[in-house]
Amino acid sequence: MNILKLSRNVALTLGVVFGAISSAQAVPILSFGQVGLVNTITGTRVGNATSLNANNVAITITQIDAPIGTPVNAFLTFDFDSTAAAMVVGPNIAQTFSGDFCISSLANCGGVNYLSGDLIDIAFGASAAFTLSASTPPLANVLFDSDVITNLDPNRAASLSFANVTPLLAIVNGTIDSFTSSVSGTFSADVGVVSEPETFALLMMGLVAVGLARRRRKLLD
Repeated sequence: MNILKLSRNVALTLGVVFGAISSAQAVPILSFGQVGLVNTITGTRVGNATSLNANNVAITITQIDAPIGTPVNAFLTFDFDSTAAAMVVGPNIAQTFSGDFCISSLANCGGVNYLSGDLIDIAFGASAAFTLSASTPPLANVLFDSDVITNLDPNRAASLSFANVTPLLAIVNGTIDSFTSSVSGTFSADVGVVSEPETFALLMMGLVAVGLARRRRKLLD
């Protein structure tokens, strides 16, 4: 790996980190939880790559920045694919993913588009829980579209929380192993005053440090 390639990788990682921190300034525009306690999300490992999938998962929208009452019954569909190898960061596992999602009034992304878009995000967690987080700027990691939400300003963020991960989160062949889980989430936009825990920022900085250390070792080999 040459220095130019290293610099690009460092810049991308730092962009994701500072983007996650900047998401602290975003105001929630939609929050949801799944209906029922059954695991509805599937993580599928094939070789050294993992995909995360939700297929018409029944959810309840508990908050939405639109002139409609809540709660709202809806369907969640998403497809995220890993874009880099998983890493161990202290007690946590981190891996980048990219894909799209939709939250709609009818199955198969039909009816009213409450919120949909594309995400470049980071899975970060351990044991039976992890979070898939994305934000923009500085990188165009989050794109939103909606039939009912008008506040889709450039400061956008997404956070999907996965609980009851079964079996527990693990790395096999350099990627997150297959699992099932439940899901909830919050999507944000615009500039506000919500503050993110400093510990999250520190953990993400730890991810950068681990990535840099590994890349430096490769340069020296």
